[in-house]
Amino acid sequence: MITIYDIAKELHISASTVSRTFSNPGLVNETTRKRVLEKAEEMGYQVNMVASQLRNKTSNIIALVSLQEDWSWFTDVLANGVQDEAWKAGYEIVMLNGNSKHLESLSICERMRFAGIIVASTELGTDRVYANEVIPVVYVNRMLEDQFRILPDDRYGVELAMQYLKKMGHTDIGFINGPESSIHSGIRFRTYLEKMHEFGFPIQEKWIRRGDWKIASAYSCMRSILDEGQYPTAVLVANDQMCVGVYKAMQERGLCPGKDISVIGYDNMEYSEWMFPTLTTVSMPLYEMGKAAGKMILDRIRGREEEKEVIVKGNLIIRNSVGPCQR
Repeated sequence: MITIYDIAKELHISASTVSRTFSNPGLVNETTRKRVLEKAEEMGYQVNMVASQLRNKTSNIIALVSLQEDWSWFTDVLANGVQDEAWKAGYEIVMLNGNSKHLESLSICERMRFAGIIVASTELGTDRVYANEVIPVVYVNRMLEDQFRILPDDRYGVELAMQYLKKMGHTDIGFINGPESSIHSGIRFRTYLEKMHEFGFPIQEKWIRRGDWKIASAYSCMRSILDEGQYPTAVLVANDQMCVGVYKAMQERGLCPGKDISVIGYDNMEYSEWMFPTLTTVSMPLYEMGKAAGKMILDRIRGREEEKEVIVKGNLIIRNSVGPCQR
């Protein structure tokens, strides 16, 4: 097994310098740190993180705990942001599943003396989840006033979508929302109504439906809207996944998204640029939220606790599913 002493011998430096490179890289100059890391990779050295943290009673491991049952596109992109921020500071991350019914992962983090925990959820929530915080914690997508948290700006995202539809000449705009239980759904729908009132556009109840984030529900919603006879010139859909069902319902009637009815989604999921036509959407800024969470947990670990809340804005991704109003 390769040890720090083997690396030190190869580079003609002290073993303590090699050790600091892995345990406290900020104390090692950049040139030396780079030489050590390159030599370690060349020799196949692996840090024994558990032994290190038990020996030093400190840790350079941050846990990212997902409250979902399964890992997904959401958590993968978020994790990339956390990881990039952590690595710059010499920290590693481990990813754990700890949905709200099974929080063993959080107690494991305590027993392993991890440096900090990031608790992430795909749905906005108001429950604290982790009651006994003995190590620093940052929440992602949890609306907790007394806790450190990272939140997306759903209101801003819908405003971007509505402003773009207005720019393209649309006034008859329908809306397919997510489930009533979702806070995201509530924020997105309220913002849609506010912008319709602000722009002076008619709100037609017959063009407003509620889905459940899934393809099949949106397919049924869009068929129902089309059955009304006169249909809207544009539909804002509360997430990208439901846009797949909207496309199918339209295409079965011989209608083309972006020409006959414009469609705009929300999330910028990985497949949205592969839909036909490619989907115009608002990005859920997951990578940026991950970086913000990484920075916030590092600040907490170092005792630099400043902002308790960071709200991250997404962007409008213009593709081909929205065209000029033809009516």
